[in-house]
Amino acid sequence: MFMCRRNYLLLQILVLAFVLALAFSAGCAVEGPAEEREAGDTEETAEEEAAEAGDGPFASLVDHKGREVVIPEKPERIVSISPSNTEVAFALDLGERIVAVTDYCNYPAEAENKPSIGGFSTPNVEEIVDREPDLVLAGSIHEEEVSKLEELGIPALVLSPETMEEIFESLRMVALATGSTAAYESLSREMRGRLAAVQEVVKHIEKRERVRVYYEVYSDPLMSVGSTAVIHEVISLAGGVNIFGDIDESYPSISAEMVVEREPQVILFPDYHGTAEFMVEQLQERSGWESIPALANDRVYAASDDAFARPGPRVVEAVEEAARIFYPALF
Repeated sequence: MFMCRRNYLLLQILVLAFVLALAFSAGCAVEGPAEEREAGDTEETAEEEAAEAGDGPFASLVDHKGREVVIPEKPERIVSISPSNTEVAFALDLGERIVAVTDYCNYPAEAENKPSIGGFSTPNVEEIVDREPDLVLAGSIHEEEVSKLEELGIPALVLSPETMEEIFESLRMVALATGSTAAYESLSREMRGRLAAVQEVVKHIEKRERVRVYYEVYSDPLMSVGSTAVIHEVISLAGGVNIFGDIDESYPSISAEMVVEREPQVILFPDYHGTAEFMVEQLQERSGWESIPALANDRVYAASDDAFARPGPRVVEAVEEAARIFYPALF
């Protein structure tokens, strides 16, 4: 009887010790990595850790086309077939891994020194394959090329952001695909901080006092920006009011009469090299436009084309530029 009771007590002690050991080890397993993540000391995602442990692919992501893209190993050779994606890649410190771009990838300056695989709308698939990429960064217009790359087993990530938050999503997606999450966190903080700085100034401007803005995308036929274009968001974040913000399209065709009726106080147009002076003269010569406040008060400006048009990290520069144009006394 005594021996049974002693054995029973010993068993209880052993069980209690085992439970305490489990609790202690579990606590360490949770607190250690969490503390590291809070301190920003690790850039590895769960997928990256699993891949390095040999438990799966390096990354598995759903791109902007709703496609699941599996990336077996950390990409070391990247081809970008979109100017905005090239800017994203360089902003995430991936320049050394970029092995080819398009003829139109002109920013940053280092991109122009990379080999070309063709035009933005006409990339050469054979040239892409010859570069032996383990990741291709594509756009929404590259459906045919992406299909061919898929058949050849080359991962292709399609990025087609249409809002400011989707631009951040694109940056994060590329960071996860390439193991550059630390660079993303730093870049994201900087971008959001700069946007917040603009917002801190313009939030004090009453709605009725905000400048009415007309952005001319194209002159023949007349085309502007509607509520679903990133440029519309740029105008809004800079404290302006897009006069065609009530149109639920990205780039609606409009009429000259509509512009006159909506009385923009500022007119913006993309600054194609050497065209700014010509465009201002053309706007001034349009019949009936002399009464438009923007023209009457010489508030017609050429905006940085690529920064405004490309849904990439320089969109923050576009917001800052627009804010300086709209409210020069405040910026």
